[in-house]
Amino acid sequence: MRETIEVQSERFYSEHHRLLRIARHSLDNAKKKEPGWLDDEFLAITLSALAIEAIYNAVGERVVNGWRDFESCNPTVKARIVCTRLHIEYDSSREPWATLLWLSKFRNLIAHPKAETIAESKVVSKQEHEQGTHRTAPKSKLEKRVSLQNAEKAIKAVDAALSLFCEKLSVEDRFGISGDMWSVSSRRQDGG
Repeated sequence: MRETIEVQSERFYSEHHRLLRIARHSLDNAKKKEPGWLDDEFLAITLSALAIEAIYNAVGERVVNGWRDFESCNPTVKARIVCTRLHIEYDSSREPWATLLWLSKFRNLIAHPKAETIAESKVVSKQEHEQGTHRTAPKSKLEKRVSLQNAEKAIKAVDAALSLFCEKLSVEDRFGISGDMWSVSSRRQDGG
């Protein structure tokens, strides 16, 4: 008889781990100012916005009975529900909540894009005019929000919220939220 072993593994999967990893990688690329760095700033902010919503869903699933009833709520409502359940003070005028609220609005601008005509007028010196240094495309509302500083701030706020949640979660409930982890067990099968 050949001996066999049953191997069981379990993982609580939340996409926030991948989203934050890519956001951090994009931020690192943006800091290097290599070609495409403006897109990397955009990616870091966008993926941070998606990551925080994934975190709200992962934590909500663990601590709120009937969380699926709240899945279609906007991210700010989700944040408030999770904070209330974990006894965390939610104050949208303080960090990290102020930045996370800003991220939610940024996410909505991306998810529901609207075309806009942008016009601007400025007075420049004759020298600036002749050198052409004033010739830059006017920026949209969304483009004005994309910067290295905002990318750094976004990731920092998501990390801060995740830390606050994990501090309040039980050790069991942190599993898969504080890190992308899994458990494995094995046992010998009876040969029969």
